[in-house]
Amino acid sequence: MSAPPRRNLAQRLARLAANLVYRDIDLQRTPGIDLDGPILAVANHFGGLADAVLIIDALPRMPRIVARDVIWQVPVVGRLPATIGMIPVHRSADGGRASNDDMFRSAYEALGGDELVLIFPEGVTQDVPHMAQVRSGAARIALGARASGVAGLRILPIGIHYEDKAGFRTRALVQLGEPIDLDAWAADRGEVAGADDRTAVAALTQVIDTALRRAAPDFPDWASAQCLQAAAEVLLTDVAPQPPAAVQYGDLEVLAGRLNRAPQAAREPLVEVAGRYRQQVRQARTSDLRVAEAAGLVRAPVGGRSRWVFDLVVAVLLLPYALIGALVAALPLLAVIVASRWRTAPAVRATLVPGVALLTFLLEWGVFSWQSLRDGGWDTGTVAVLLFPFLVGSLFVVAERATVLRTRWRSRRSPAGERQASLAALRAELAERGWAAL
Repeated sequence: MSAPPRRNLAQRLARLAANLVYRDIDLQRTPGIDLDGPILAVANHFGGLADAVLIIDALPRMPRIVARDVIWQVPVVGRLPATIGMIPVHRSADGGRASNDDMFRSAYEALGGDELVLIFPEGVTQDVPHMAQVRSGAARIALGARASGVAGLRILPIGIHYEDKAGFRTRALVQLGEPIDLDAWAADRGEVAGADDRTAVAALTQVIDTALRRAAPDFPDWASAQCLQAAAEVLLTDVAPQPPAAVQYGDLEVLAGRLNRAPQAAREPLVEVAGRYRQQVRQARTSDLRVAEAAGLVRAPVGGRSRWVFDLVVAVLLLPYALIGALVAALPLLAVIVASRWRTAPAVRATLVPGVALLTFLLEWGVFSWQSLRDGGWDTGTVAVLLFPFLVGSLFVVAERATVLRTRWRSRRSPAGERQASLAALRAELAERGWAAL
């Protein structure tokens, strides 16, 4: 079933927003996942609107999103949810109706039409590095849909990971977990009545919770998350056949999550050693890759210097266009920077940034093209339509390559003498504990 034109447009706009806000979006999925047929996607809710934007960008189909009905009450944009097929859920805490019969009915109909329905089962956004308790709504939708005649329904856990959820031009990971075959699960349990079967709802909610925590970030605190990421970087550097200048963010997050699921007796000392190693690396103004190279654990990347030269040449060649891009996109950039630094909760800023970025850049693109059309005619206007994204893209490329070059320069030092010996010994202990935890 093809999606209505308005939903196709919404999907294109979400993908534009995702690629505008994030410089790198890594998608990791279990090989062979079939995303056709009725699917109930469940995702962690760390980034407000950003979560939906990233999921829409990652999935081949536009989902029907189950969201709080307060969105329908927002001035100006309140008509958008119904236009793109979102399904309202009513919460007593929001002053909504007590009954959600319409929500369940709409979800059943969508799944019965082989659509993809997306729900955030935590209910609210989180500003901590771990998930809240998964509520029963997703399980009730799944069991109710099956009882209403929907066959072949699968529940797809989706983990959203952010390098900085309120930042601009940062990195993100969308991790598709192993789908839960609802028919197979129900067959193993025996007869399942449906959404009113409290025992089945509780059991399926626990299955969803476990599956989602394996795909999503679920660290006890920020310090533990950073330490486990440092441990993951060490292990990934050691196994890389040719160490890159930087470890892929998605690989880092996935391995850090595996280390986090290690038994407490192995995880706690790993976090402690990783914390000391991170601190000493920063104090030495070096990087893990330099420590590993100096210790003879890995070879320096082939062509490392040529990559520096290549990045520098690209930045220099695009610099004139980047400067023009900074001028023509000054107002959108300022608006996004203000939104990303607004003094409010990070989850709120994660909602503001993609919305503000999409709205202001599209508006500026339209104004730039219209002015060129008015002043120079159709030929100039057509060139302007194509030129604006090139100028803005040049700005992003130059700014990001400059950041990479600065980071490489600051961490170029290879520690020597006693400091190198201390770092190498601590790194070896960290690697040993990391592999043991896996």
